[in-house]
Amino acid sequence: MAAHSKSLKPIWVLKANCYEIGHTWNPSCIRAILDILLGGIVESVKIYAPVYVVTGLARRRSKRYWLYKFVPELLQSAVFLGTNAGAFIGCFCLSNQLFASFSYFTGLASGALASQLAILLERKPRRGMLAVYMFNVALETLCNMAISRGLITPRKHIEVLLFSLTAAGYAYLFRCFGGLSGIFLKGFRFLLGPEEAGRPSDARSLESEANRSLETEANRPATQSGKHSAWKQNLTVLRIMRLLKAALVQRHVLCLHKHSCARYCLQGFVRMFGMGYAAQAGLRVVSSLQAIVRSPSRLLSCIFNKGNLRLGAFLGGFVGIFKFVSCFLRWIRDQDSEIHAIPAGFLAGLCMFFYPSWTISLYLTLKLGELLYMKGIDTGHVPCITHADSLLFAVSTAVVLHACVMEPHNVKPSYWTFIQRLTRQRFGMMNRRTLDAYGTHASKLMPDFKPQLDPRYCLMKHD
Repeated sequence: MAAHSKSLKPIWVLKANCYEIGHTWNPSCIRAILDILLGGIVESVKIYAPVYVVTGLARRRSKRYWLYKFVPELLQSAVFLGTNAGAFIGCFCLSNQLFASFSYFTGLASGALASQLAILLERKPRRGMLAVYMFNVALETLCNMAISRGLITPRKHIEVLLFSLTAAGYAYLFRCFGGLSGIFLKGFRFLLGPEEAGRPSDARSLESEANRSLETEANRPATQSGKHSAWKQNLTVLRIMRLLKAALVQRHVLCLHKHSCARYCLQGFVRMFGMGYAAQAGLRVVSSLQAIVRSPSRLLSCIFNKGNLRLGAFLGGFVGIFKFVSCFLRWIRDQDSEIHAIPAGFLAGLCMFFYPSWTISLYLTLKLGELLYMKGIDTGHVPCITHADSLLFAVSTAVVLHACVMEPHNVKPSYWTFIQRLTRQRFGMMNRRTLDAYGTHASKLMPDFKPQLDPRYCLMKHD
């Protein structure tokens, strides 16, 4: 791959029009824009419809929602997405008409303007989510671009470390009363159960006192003297083994689960392992549905597949380790604290070794940053930036669209597939052979594609 210094060599601009670089399928700018705009809206409906249906069912929307809000919200999102694609081509053509040439940064400027205009059409509650998602894609794209230029060297399992740090932050907020809300609070309650959720300090104290009154000192290991807590005693191997043995048959008085700590941890692991395995198997069956119809025997191979263990091991291990560390620290320290969630979340996050994903790690990290930023605004520690979500979306989308034009091989494959579907394969019809002059290997993803251009509408000579 060419070095970054060669990315702008030696040509800064190409004396070409928007037809021979961008919309090669039609020399008319208006018709090309309409092709992308109308086709994008139709494809957006197909993309968003199942998403809105699943979301509505998951949130148990009322009959009124399905009758009066479902279709308008679906169409609004579809118009936003189609407009973003159509406006990009429109800005691309406008830039070419104004400057009578194509610049290395034409895609970046066109993407920023088009995305800023399009996001204003989307519903406000969705803008923040879209901004974080696109920022995630943009970061991943920039990392790929830097790696291809030799500016950074990828490190193995770095996404696991990032996820562990992020999980520690989420776990701490989960243990703090009011730290999480909305879908993240529901998600952690679903994963870890209500026993580890944050409670008001007075309510937790009352529950702990009630637990202490039900437990006799005879059933507890002798770990606390009159003036010194268990944490201040020597943590000998013998004492730790004695505490672990006690945890096999009973729970600590500060634990809020009903059964022994060992049973509590094992149940959490088995439950989430089973759900993860079933989810992975279900996805495998759905993706292979046509093959299964032709050969029903493939159904068993989809269900009983070693690959299905990965998601189960990740989810089950995360929950099991988190609960084990939380209970273990209560036994060792003889007290409960929100701080326990930090080591518990970090160690549980290491289970991403079984299911590594840069996308998940980056997305959750960015959402954690957004959450902390919003809490900072509420407490007055950080300023509130007006329309920050729209600006973040516009900049992030501009970076990704620029990469889609100049070096699509560095864009996440799933997003490139999405762009191709949204534009009905027309985004792949750009004349990237000509763009190879910038040294970004623009045609690397499609080396054999050569657009059929009408010489009457071209400024350059094309072989």
